[in-house]
Amino acid sequence: MSEGSNRNWGTITAAVVLIAVVIGLLYFYFTGLWLPAIGLPILVIGVYMLLSSFLRSSEPDRYGTSDSGAATLFGFIMIAIGGAIVAYQYADNIIIPIVFAIVIIVLYLVTAMARRKSN
Repeated sequence: MSEGSNRNWGTITAAVVLIAVVIGLLYFYFTGLWLPAIGLPILVIGVYMLLSSFLRSSEPDRYGTSDSGAATLFGFIMIAIGGAIVAYQYADNIIIPIVFAIVIIVLYLVTAMARRKSN
C-alpha cells in the first residue's frame, strides 16, 4: 500500500477518534454517567475500524498481516471492550457484559476463519 494512502487512513482515523471523544464528552455532559462516557468512544472507534477494514488493503505486507486483517481484529476488540463497558452500566450484574464480549470475540473468530477460507 502506498505511503500516501496510509497517511490518509491516519488522518481519517484521527478525525474519528476526536469525534468519538466529543460524543463521549457530550454523553457525560447530558447524563452525568462517566462509565458509558468512557465506553462509548471506544465503541465508536471499534465500529469505525471494523467498517474501514472492508476498504483497506487485504494483501499481506512484510510485517505479517494485512491492513484489513489488523483493522478487523482491532475493531472487534474495541467493540467488545466498549460494548461491555456500556452494557455494564445498564445491566443488573456482570454476566451480561461478559457474555456480550464473548459473543463479539466469537464473531471475530468466525469472521477470521471465513476470510482465511476465501484466500
